Amino acid sequence: MPKRPSRPRAALASLVVAAAAMLSPALAAAAEVIVFGGSGKLGAEVVRALGAAGHEVTVFRRQGSDLSRLQGLKYREAIGDATRAADVQAALAARRYDVVVDALAKGRSEPAAFYTTTHRAIVAAAKASGVKQVILHGSVGAGASRAIYPESRWPAMKDVLLAKDTAERELVASGVPYTIIRNAVLRDDAPGVQEKAALTEDQKRFGAVTRTGLGRLTAECTLKPECLGKVFHAIDPQVAVPR
Repeated sequence: MPKRPSRPRAALASLVVAAAAMLSPALAAAAEVIVFGGSGKLGAEVVRALGAAGHEVTVFRRQGSDLSRLQGLKYREAIGDATRAADVQAALAARRYDVVVDALAKGRSEPAAFYTTTHRAIVAAAKASGVKQVILHGSVGAGASRAIYPESRWPAMKDVLLAKDTAERELVASGVPYTIIRNAVLRDDAPGVQEKAALTEDQKRFGAVTRTGLGRLTAECTLKPECLGKVFHAIDPQVAVPR
């Protein structure tokens, strides 16, 4: 029979494992995450950041989606239509997920109701499957942030923002652990500029953020107790807001 390690050696081994976990937080907090809209401009950055943080990522996408933004990234796939509740339910029933990320963006020809229809299906499936967190990428202009949204833009964005507001309210009321991250203006990275995005709970803050920065913030909030039940605005002070 193999010898059992002595107590001092066993204690030392435990300390080594604990130290390794502290030095490698991504491994210690690895999660199974499914990203809706993962092939899109924002979604691809979320997938990239989650993978870099050590999480296992599944991309939920429509058949025939453009996958060029995901080139070189490691991920699984779930094929379906997020506007069909049965497809969303099947995806979340097929694998045990810890976290669901909604980074969906509607197409030009799709109605604003896309946001309520898809998120309603996601929340129902997440609740049924017992996920630990739903991260919703929302928009400034919903909820209490309506007060700071530019009046000149409201008529053009009214239907979308009201739909996103409904999605937020239904998520909060669902009882599912949630994190809402709003953005006002999304931008690509400027050449040679390192993003400095941060989250604020001040819903009167209006600013711009890059997709890369928003992806990183999403990964940093994944399974973090301090992010649960919170509504954030993502802002990078380096990124100018268009007039």
